[in-house]
Amino acid sequence: MSSVTPGLLNRLRRLNPELSARYGVKRIGIFDCYRKEHQGTMCDLNVLVELEHPLGWKYFELKSYIEKKLQLHIDIFTPRALKPSLREEILSKTRFV
Repeated sequence: MSSVTPGLLNRLRRLNPELSARYGVKRIGIFDCYRKEHQGTMCDLNVLVELEHPLGWKYFELKSYIEKKLQLHIDIFTPRALKPSLREEILSKTRFV
């Protein structure tokens, strides 16, 4: 079951300019859960962000801000944080807005 819906993508698309201005988000996208134990069940929304610069502790503020705006619990990643063996597959399947 995919957690990526057109409505969710549209909400993220509308939020993107503000995220760019506040946090330096260059690109933001959503990808589906890849863990075997979650196949067939809903898992947290996986959000991938490419940043203009490292955020330090503001990274957690960014996560909380997106959760508040979307009213969903999310897991947030940067491309560098992805497991190397899964990075290319995840990047190719991420739906960027």
